Amino acid sequence: MYATNMKQIACRDLGMDCNFVVTGETIEEIMQKGMEHGKEVHAMTDEDFTPEMAEKMKAVVKDV
Repeated sequence: MYATNMKQIACRDLGMDCNFVVTGETIEEIMQKGMEHGKEVHAMTDEDFTPEMAEKMKAVVKDV
């Protein structure tokens, strides 16, 4: 059995003053969870999640 490299994004890595960290198996999974968090906690809207924001999020993904 192979170990799966988990992926992680932290709000702080995106310049937010927030301790939220999301971990998942795929970039898509953590980006979805990160977007949900952004909407619920940071009052972000769908319009805030531009292609540029997606690239910024992908750039700070870490393998954990």
